[in-house]
Amino acid sequence: GRSGGSGGGDERVEWLYAFDVHCNGLFVLSLLLHVLQYLLLPLLLRRGFWPALLSNTLYAAALSAYCYLTFLGYNELPFLRSTEVFVFPVVAIGGAYLVSVVLAATSGFSCTWLVASIYFTDAEVATTWGV
Repeated sequence: GRSGGSGGGDERVEWLYAFDVHCNGLFVLSLLLHVLQYLLLPLLLRRGFWPALLSNTLYAAALSAYCYLTFLGYNELPFLRSTEVFVFPVVAIGGAYLVSVVLAATSGFSCTWLVASIYFTDAEVATTWGV
């Protein structure tokens, strides 16, 4: 069975199951933050409120999806209690998202620009993507 044992004796989560749950959540996060974000880079790297809002929404959705899918994976195990703790970070993500919306409105803060600036200078990003 899923519990790694027969009956209620061994109620530990197997590391392969935990890794699978992680990979399921990471797959959706990767699709959103690597594939979709890449396709939307010409739009997301523009200056202004709407591109910043879209960028910050994309990051909040991806991180929230990871937490929710992790919750769903562990919630399937009948011997685990209080699996809703895996959804608690969504509250912090929501709070950070609200702060990012205010920053987007006041200073144009964009998660995509922040991450791109870790790997490249602002001039390289602007030159490469024509923004």
